[in-house]
Amino acid sequence: MTQMVRVSDQLEVSFDTNEIISMNANNTATKTKVEPRIMQVLQILLSNSPKVVSREQLISEVWDNYGGADDALNQSISHLRKLLNDTNKEKRIIETVVKKGYRFVGEIDASNKNETNDKSRRFWISIIAVAAIILVLLFYLLQTQKSFVPEAPKDTVPTTESVPAPDVE
Repeated sequence: MTQMVRVSDQLEVSFDTNEIISMNANNTATKTKVEPRIMQVLQILLSNSPKVVSREQLISEVWDNYGGADDALNQSISHLRKLLNDTNKEKRIIETVVKKGYRFVGEIDASNKNETNDKSRRFWISIIAVAAIILVLLFYLLQTQKSFVPEAPKDTVPTTESVPAPDVE
């Protein structure tokens, strides 16, 4: 199961293969391998979107408070912006929140490659369940028409004969 995240019409991110896939104008895909720590920064930003992720949290989770992590984080954000074609300074995909950290504000369409298979599987399971319920109901309705309870015997006393009235004294 490959975890793919679509971050724009032209960009997908694969965290399993550490690749950013961009679609060119002629619909050809270009895969760019990305260093694991940079992908980890992106994954943290995406998973917390649209909340702000502090620099301290990123440094702690990605670099385990390594001494040069502050500069490495700056370089990672810069590299991610280039990879994601985040060049519009007025409308960033990865926004810098002064004195707080960063947040991913682009659109995210997370999906699995197997999502279509899962939907198909759920569809067929639903169809089978509905068919089973219908069959059970039909069986029940047919069985209620054929009663297994024996009929009571009919009276053998003729109803046409007159019964003498009791003597009253």
